[in-house]
Amino acid sequence: MRKKLCSPVVLTILCLFYASLVALANPADKELPGRPVRVAAVCIGCGGNREAKLRLGLDHLETAGQCKVDIVCLPEEFAGFAAEPIPGPTTRAIAEMAKKYKMYVICPIREQAGEKQYNTAVLIDREGKIVGQYRKVFVYWGEGLHLSDEGVKTFDTDFGRISILTCFDINFAELWHEADLLDAEIVFWPSAYGGGCPLNAYAMAHNYYVVPVGNGNIIDCTGNTLEKLDEPRPKQFIATLDLDRTFVHTNFNRDKVNRLLKEHADDVEQERFYPMESWYLLRAIKPGTRVRDLCKEYGIESLREYRHRSRREINQARKEGRRI
Repeated sequence: MRKKLCSPVVLTILCLFYASLVALANPADKELPGRPVRVAAVCIGCGGNREAKLRLGLDHLETAGQCKVDIVCLPEEFAGFAAEPIPGPTTRAIAEMAKKYKMYVICPIREQAGEKQYNTAVLIDREGKIVGQYRKVFVYWGEGLHLSDEGVKTFDTDFGRISILTCFDINFAELWHEADLLDAEIVFWPSAYGGGCPLNAYAMAHNYYVVPVGNGNIIDCTGNTLEKLDEPRPKQFIATLDLDRTFVHTNFNRDKVNRLLKEHADDVEQERFYPMESWYLLRAIKPGTRVRDLCKEYGIESLREYRHRSRREINQARKEGRRI
C-alpha cells in the first residue's frame, strides 16, 4: 500500500522540482532586441478520451505557463470528438489556465453551433476571455462536419497579428496567401499530423512564421525549420520568435538600407543577404531597437509591403489600360 501511495507523490515532487528549474532557467525575463514572442506547440494528438486528454492538455498548459510563454497552441480536436458549444466545458477549463498564467491559448474543439458542427480553433486571451475563433475551411473527407463560409481570419494580440489554419487546410495555397494578404505574422496550424515541407514553403513564400502542432517542427520566417527548441517535457516545444525581423527587396531600397546599416551599426545588422532573390533580412541587435520603426524612418518598404503595393497598383494599371 505504501508503494502505491509513494510513487505518485514522488513523481509529483519531481515534476514540481523540474518545473521550478525550467522557470528559473527561462530566458523570457531577459530584455531582447526586436519584438520577441514565446510560442509553445503542444503535440499530444487529436481525439481520445475527453477527460484524460483535457487533463493532459491542462498539465501541458501548466508547464508552458511556468515557462512564461506568450501563446500556446493545442492540437486539432485535442480533447476528443464530442461536440460542445462555445463557451463550453473545454474552453472554460482552458480559459482558467490562460488567465492563471496570463497567456494566450489556441484551443481547438469540435463545436456545436445550433444544429451544425464545426472543427473550430478558439483563441483565448491572457485574461481568459474568448476573443475569436477560426472554423476549418477545408474539412477532411469523412469528418462529418459542416463547412464554414467565414474564410481566413487574423487576430490582433498584444504581441502581433496571428492567423490559424487547420490540418487539411495545408493543401490549399489560397488560404495561406490570404493569411499573407491579411498581414499575419504567425500562422498556427493545429493538426492531426506533421505536415512537412509544404509548411516550410508557405513560410518562405510569405515570410511569416508557421507553428505546426503536429510534430513540433516550428518554422522560421525564412522557411527553415528551427533546430533549437526548448522541450520542457515530452511533446511540448517552445521557441522565441522575433516578429521584428524584416525582409526587404533591393528594388528602390539598396542605398537606403546601406545608409541605415551604416548609421545604426550598433542597433541593426544584416542577418543575411539572399543574392538570387535580391532580399535583405534585417534584425535588431540592441534591446529596445525595432527594425521596422527604423525602416519607416528611412522610407524603406518591407518585402511584404512592396509585394502588396505592387499587386494593388499594377492591377489598377491593368484595369485602366495604362502602361507602367
